[in-house]
Amino acid sequence: MKEAGAGSYRRKPIVRRWLAGLATLLAPLALADGSPSDLTSLTLVTEEYPPYNYLDPQTGQLEGRAVTLLESIFEQADTPFKREDIIYYPWVRGYELAQNEPNTALFSTTRTPAREAHFKWVGPIARDRVVLLTWDHQVARLSSLEEAIDKRLSITVIREDIGAQALQEADYPAELLRPAIDNRSALHMLRRGRVDLWAYSDEVARWIATRESIDASRLTAVHTLSESDLYFAINPATDQGLVNRLQKALEDVRAGQSEAIRYAD
Repeated sequence: MKEAGAGSYRRKPIVRRWLAGLATLLAPLALADGSPSDLTSLTLVTEEYPPYNYLDPQTGQLEGRAVTLLESIFEQADTPFKREDIIYYPWVRGYELAQNEPNTALFSTTRTPAREAHFKWVGPIARDRVVLLTWDHQVARLSSLEEAIDKRLSITVIREDIGAQALQEADYPAELLRPAIDNRSALHMLRRGRVDLWAYSDEVARWIATRESIDASRLTAVHTLSESDLYFAINPATDQGLVNRLQKALEDVRAGQSEAIRYAD
């Protein structure tokens, strides 16, 4: 389960079978513009961001809403989907890979103006709210980030995460930011009083607390940093025809879900 030098994270097996399967999947979705259909270089990378994507500790398999959505895209194309072939990395490593390696897609990724030009985008997957969290109401509700700065409140962040980026863009003092290895580490830093606040997704933070057998009601959001959509973030060197086909497949799945709801009514 462990990757050398990467803590509790692991890297999934080489994805050759997955890549070949994806090429088969997307062939029926080929555009009429002559775009190449050889998609065997595409790699999908995910991280620990429940309930959207995460590694189930009991089964060792990837689970989550975004993974299920990806599975539905495969089903839409009548092609088997193997979750085992998705690469699972810590956020920072996956983010850097998606930025630097052509034909790499990272999910679930918040789409922001600062990130816009660094990726091509397929989505949206879901809506997410990033907040500053306190433990046991130790910090009162904040009217602004300026108030937090005035009070010299320390905040734990995950490098390259949307919370960290939002604070950096707002010129939050670097000496007050405390990097955490991952989201569980950030949660425990907050609980143990090593920091005043945690910048992270409200829903994801509570999900993690519950899975760690921690009372999530003791987490309180005192300030909202952003409300944004989650996407598949794709390296900008990726062929646009591939990106368009993935987007079309997603839209077809969404349309089918909406139709099912209408019939249920």
